[in-house]
Parts: sequence; structure tokens; C-alpha cells
Amino acid sequence: MASLDPTFHQETVSIHQEHEELITQLDKLDSALEQIVCYSEIFTDLATANQATSSGKWIAEWLPKHYAHEETTVLETIAKMSPELASFAREMKRQHNEMRVRLESFRDHLAQLDETGDLEAAVAALKREGKDLTRVMRLHMAVEEKKFAGLEN
Repeated sequence: MASLDPTFHQETVSIHQEHEELITQLDKLDSALEQIVCYSEIFTDLATANQATSSGKWIAEWLPKHYAHEETTVLETIAKMSPELASFAREMKRQHNEMRVRLESFRDHLAQLDETGDLEAAVAALKREGKDLTRVMRLHMAVEEKKFAGLEN
């Protein structure tokens, strides 16, 4: 197994800080999604839909930079260490692509929310999709954090 690059610790700390920043945004998105309520084809609180849109936009703009940083530093480094870690790095990159697609789909649904015929069903679907997205992202980060921490010990 190859040894760790001297900057590996610095990069994992940086990635961890980025993960914490993303978790804050995921918390905001989850909170906004929970508060979106729809009665009689009218939103009771448009501000929460706007908060979800804002969080979704922030995540969509921020995430590609995070993925690029993570993939070209930590994942690239560990991929050189062993076949098992190369496989792990490939899987994390695959999940990054999957989450990009999920996020764009979620943002599209948010953008088209006011164009739907059945607003109540659209809101329910949006909430499910958003919660699933944030759950998958949280699980992904937890796996990365555990693997990176295990390599440093």
C-alpha cells in the first residue's frame, strides 16, 4: 500500500469543513421542506418554498466545486494506495454523479412547482424527493468521513 501524501491531512480537514458547510445547508433545506404546506391549491407559506429554492440553488452551485476538490485531492490520493481504495474512490465519484443528477431533478421540480395541475401532489412528491436527496447526501458524507478518518489513524 502506498503511503499518504504529506498534504493528505490538510485536505481531509478541508473536505471535512466543506462537509460541515454542506450539512448546514442540508439542514436548512430539510427544514424548509418540512414547513412547505399546501391547502386548497394555495401555498400557506410561500417563504418556505422560496427557502427550499434558495438552499437548492446554493447546493447546486457549491457542490460541483466541492466534488472537484474532493476528487482531485483526497480521492485521487487514496486511489493510488490499493485496489480496494481505488474501488472506493470510483464508487464515491459515481455517487457524486448520481447526486448531481438527483439535485438537478429536484431543482427542476422546484422551478416547475407553480406550473403543476395538482399542487398538493406535486408538493408531496417534492418533499419526498428533497428528503431522499438530503438523506443520500448525508449518508455519502458519513461514509467518506469514516473512510478518511480510518486512513489517518
